[in-house]
Amino acid sequence: MDYIEKINDYIKKLKKRESINILIKNVTNDTILYSYKEKDIFVSASIIKIPIMLAMLNQVMNKNVLLENEIEIDESDILYDNKCFKKGIYKYNVNDLITWMIIESDNSSTNILIKYLGLDKINKYFKEIGLEDTKLERLMLDKCAIKKGKNNYTSLCDMYKCFKHIVNKDILTDELCNLALNILYKQQINNQINKYIKNVKFAHKTGSLEYLNSDVGIFELNKQIYFIGISIYNTPRKNGDKKSVAKLSKIIYKYINNRSNKTN
Repeated sequence: MDYIEKINDYIKKLKKRESINILIKNVTNDTILYSYKEKDIFVSASIIKIPIMLAMLNQVMNKNVLLENEIEIDESDILYDNKCFKKGIYKYNVNDLITWMIIESDNSSTNILIKYLGLDKINKYFKEIGLEDTKLERLMLDKCAIKKGKNNYTSLCDMYKCFKHIVNKDILTDELCNLALNILYKQQINNQINKYIKNVKFAHKTGSLEYLNSDVGIFELNKQIYFIGISIYNTPRKNGDKKSVAKLSKIIYKYINNRSNKTN
């Protein structure tokens, strides 16, 4: 059985109990290596923090804010899942907030940045960079908003666009694109795509909510940059199905590695 058949077989078994979207692309030459329902729109969870980061860095590029600028926060801005904020300190610089939002998936940092920019400005920027399916309707952990029918959405196609913009440096400045990429490389949550893929430098962002989880990112192999995006939702288990993303990604990486070696 070749790798494509293995991927197809895994999906066939998986979709009997849950929904899945996959997109694998060579970013260097913008070609699709494999896709499955990559245009479907789903609840984004924390992977929407990638375009939020880009929106904030766009403000830095336009000199509306400096990375060193400190934002004053209220004690109520620090959520119950906080891992980054120190007790009694209510000023944090923009660079730290962006970094924590990505590498620790810190929801307090994210909400502070969302409030700083405003939903309308963030969503306007999403459209400006070509994100057709990505929409921010609520703050992180805002269960009241969810009950009212508001949520945050994206697609794997849009996530690919974010990484392509960063790699090609066709948004922001070269320096800020490099900053974004370096932050993504420092990701501390590695329980999905790269759980079983060792010795590979992977720039990515995970996301999870009840009954869903996603992971999107890029890595370099034989001087080519590859994107992997996987989203699983409507899972039977409340904490999602990260194990399936990890196992499927191991097959996908072997497929990319095999393909890359044949062409080099």
